This record gives sequence, structure tokens and C-alpha cells, in this order.
Amino acid sequence: MRTKTEKAINLFESGCLKEALSIFRTFRIGFTKEERRTLQIASESLAGNENFYQQIGIDTDSMISKSVEIITEKYLSNEKVQCKIGRKACYIITN
Repeated sequence: MRTKTEKAINLFESGCLKEALSIFRTFRIGFTKEERRTLQIASESLAGNENFYQQIGIDTDSMISKSVEIITEKYLSNEKVQCKIGRKACYIITN
């Protein structure tokens, strides 16, 4: 049986950032309060609430990029991941 962490990492590595973040944002252990907030905002932005966060002055593209960095640092520290932000998605390119 695969763990929730394994599912999230596999989704992340396959480029399904929206789905991966919806799992990672539920994690309470291993992330600081600020990291959890970043993951939550990035997840909600990709789920369609981007305009809300932009209206209150939050740079959603920056939050999405930071969330990719956080996940990479915590779970894929041996790989380099580059985030290219499209209109509604972030594409993960592993080198």
C-alpha cells in the first residue's frame, strides 16, 4: 500500500502540481507554519481562487514557485526542479 507521501511525491514528479499540493497542504508535521501557509495558498490558487489572493495583495505565482522549492527541498533534495508557471499550472521539469 502506498503512503500519502508517496502518492504526493509521484504526482509532483509527474507534473501534477495541483493534485500534489492538495495532498501536501494537509501535512502538519515536517513543515513550518509559514511553509504550510505557502502550500495552502499555492494549492488554492491552482484550484481556482487565484483572483482572491491577488485582490488581497498576494503574489500567487511567487507562492506557487515557493511551494515547488519547499517540496523539492523536503522530498527531492538530490534533484533539481525548475518551475515554469503557465496561466493555471506549474510544469515541473527535472534535470
